[in-house]
Amino acid sequence: MPSLRKVQVGKRPEGWKMIQRPTGVCRFTKVTLALVGVFGCGFAPPVERYDLAIAGVTLIDGNGGPPRQDVSVYVRDGRIAAVADARQQRTAETVVDGAGKYLVPGLIDAHAHPFPVEESFPEFVRHGVTSILIPGCSVCSPENLARARALSTSGELAAPRVFHTSQHFTMEGRHPVKTYPSPDWVEGRTVYFLREQGDAAGAVEAVADQPIVGIKLTIEDGPVPPLVEMIPVERVREVVEAAHERGLEVFAHVSSVKGLRVAEAGGVDHLLHFVGLDIDWARDAAMIDRLRQRDPSWVTTLMVDKALLYPLHPQWLEALEASGVADADEILRLQASRSAGRSLEVLEQLYPGRRPTLEGILGPQVEDLRGLHDRGFSLVVGTDTANRFIFPGRSVHEEMEILALGFEPSEILPMATRNAAAMLGALDELGTLEVGKRADMVLLEADPLEDIRNVRRIGGVWRDGQLLFAAESSRP
Repeated sequence: MPSLRKVQVGKRPEGWKMIQRPTGVCRFTKVTLALVGVFGCGFAPPVERYDLAIAGVTLIDGNGGPPRQDVSVYVRDGRIAAVADARQQRTAETVVDGAGKYLVPGLIDAHAHPFPVEESFPEFVRHGVTSILIPGCSVCSPENLARARALSTSGELAAPRVFHTSQHFTMEGRHPVKTYPSPDWVEGRTVYFLREQGDAAGAVEAVADQPIVGIKLTIEDGPVPPLVEMIPVERVREVVEAAHERGLEVFAHVSSVKGLRVAEAGGVDHLLHFVGLDIDWARDAAMIDRLRQRDPSWVTTLMVDKALLYPLHPQWLEALEASGVADADEILRLQASRSAGRSLEVLEQLYPGRRPTLEGILGPQVEDLRGLHDRGFSLVVGTDTANRFIFPGRSVHEEMEILALGFEPSEILPMATRNAAAMLGALDELGTLEVGKRADMVLLEADPLEDIRNVRRIGGVWRDGQLLFAAESSRP
């Protein structure tokens, strides 16, 4: 992976020069020859100028078609203004040589808890993540979310675009408040309890004026024993009906087939986890087919289980330190908080009889995701960042590499771009590189469609056409 340099937002790094390129020549006829002495070449059409050009690049626009080789992508006012054959010379204030490189849409982590944002935001960006979704969490108060949004747009540091759901909707004595006790769970600020039949409408109304993409509803009995009672399907239906009346979708936190049945029967719109699910296709096919008819998006979050495997694989820990994601002291703290013995115990509870390897634990889950994909489900990359051994930005790459156990790179890349933008209701603005859309772009040094691991080889990252990070190798 090339070394990366942080640059001031919106500034050209040293060595990236303004290149003025001619846009036309004088063409003379008998009539114009007579006028040249008076008017010179004044009849040339107005010159179109652009803020940025990525010149001579291979464009992977995210729409699923074949890559477009040797094109130039032009940006004006934060949006893609033109895509043209590289032989067509146009004028741009900054021109980046894209020869031999690959331009892809900015990546999206559709399940991230980025607090503290001052530390995590630059890490997302330097790994090519230009947008994140924050589902409700114990520190997702309106004030903390507002601060994350403000910092995302302030220009004070390299930061991804921020989307978020409401705070957690659950019931007293249920997951996650009971299973993950914390003083941060404060009713009306980080959690809304559904106490009585009919009170869902009031809870939805309380959050509806926040800039949310939907309601986060927890349908889980706990990650490991001792389990708690799961929210009943009747309460799920109440939340869904109240949310839909306000034009909001419901994002369900589900981590078991039991919870999935409740989510399907209750009519939820999207699913925020796949981890923990073990689909029996003979038993569950009818339920899966009914769920598919609602066209939900399904966030993968396979990193939750890979995180359990980290203490068992010293080579992964060495790679963390080598990449600069975590230093030796932090790795020791993470190991102390999750021992190899405890990881083995939890994995055996969750997946009895499976080998504690990446393929042994996650291979069957990827196989199930393959089955969902082939039945028409829209899969979306998300990591559940902020859990132990799940790292801002880097773990998006890891999530995509896990999916490579059962998917081609051409199938994985849309899960982290186009599919995610569609789930967020932002496909008109993000997720693909097309004229008129926001210029959230990642320049790669190698072809991600040949090997999805090449998403690690980042040359430059732009959000709204503003350069946030650049690699030494991308300079002319």
